[in-house]
Amino acid sequence: MMWTRRTFIATTSGGAFLAGCLGADDSSETDDSGEDESYDTRLDELDNVDPIDRTGEETVEIAISPTDDQPFDPDPVLVDTLARLDWSWPTSDGEIYPADTPDPCQWSGSDGGTSHSWEFAFEGLYEIGYTDPTVEEVVGSVFVVDPDR
Repeated sequence: MMWTRRTFIATTSGGAFLAGCLGADDSSETDDSGEDESYDTRLDELDNVDPIDRTGEETVEIAISPTDDQPFDPDPVLVDTLARLDWSWPTSDGEIYPADTPDPCQWSGSDGGTSHSWEFAFEGLYEIGYTDPTVEEVVGSVFVVDPDR
């Protein structure tokens, strides 16, 4: 097969995408049970909240209304790894971003528009921030768990 510049870029950028939030780091440490201990999932914080359970659902819609008493609906929410999260908000000036996410995830959020979708491959607590020029920052929580555990 002839490797053109376009083929090379498509191949390497696809690999870089998968290494971001979908890939695995071969250098991760495991304990005797085979579980990855290379990052803090912060799932112990589930003991302090009563999340809305959306495990078992392939797609979870989250509405963002930054001026409401509950800016993210649902919030906090519990989802399976690789469930598709669909966020939507009212203004094209808004954007969501990772306020605090597990270390292996390289998700960078959205850059405008009125919606964004993502699938988180790593277990953990994801704090998602939202901002637009007319409101103060708001933050919602997504707990991502492995459905096989």
